[in-house]
Amino acid sequence: MITSSHIIYSWALAKKTEITSPNNEKRTLAFVLGALFPDTPTYVFFVVCGLILGYSGQDMWDDMYFNSGWAIPITLTHSFILWPLLIAISSFAGWKFLRWFSISAFLHALVDFCVHTDDAYRHFWPFSNWKFHSPISYYNPSEYGIYVSAFDSLLVLGLLTYVYTKYSGKWRLFIFIIGALYTFRLIAEPLLMLTMHHGS
Repeated sequence: MITSSHIIYSWALAKKTEITSPNNEKRTLAFVLGALFPDTPTYVFFVVCGLILGYSGQDMWDDMYFNSGWAIPITLTHSFILWPLLIAISSFAGWKFLRWFSISAFLHALVDFCVHTDDAYRHFWPFSNWKFHSPISYYNPSEYGIYVSAFDSLLVLGLLTYVYTKYSGKWRLFIFIIGALYTFRLIAEPLLMLTMHHGS
């Protein structure tokens, strides 16, 4: 799933869990950073190898992404071992920020587990190299990507509507802009896919 969607899922979850301490900015920050963190190594990989070192897209995404040293941090940040362990440790130690961060990061990994096909992660590494190749992709139209993308956009718009009610002022304008971008994606992607299909 695209990183921005992960962030919005966790942002809404953070606001939903405002039970004992409403308007807890630290919890919201922890959830947002936790949603972003698993994809951070991929962005660093792209900047260093693609923009700085000039490797081709084919070398990067077909080979280096899976087989180079970059695969270690990319794999670990989607671990089904690391994040539950950190959740347990932080819960026992009373480290609330790390607990919220880890819950959000684990949620990110769980969602990715469901929508990654050929680019699936080794969620149980280093104990196993097993991958779950999902039958549905978050982007590939030949693997229902257009439907997953549409569902994601609708879900995000619903969550943004909920989050919108929790803020006022400039934050509402920011949320409205994000919603407008997802609305555009919801409309434009199917049209683009149809155009590509008829043109092929």
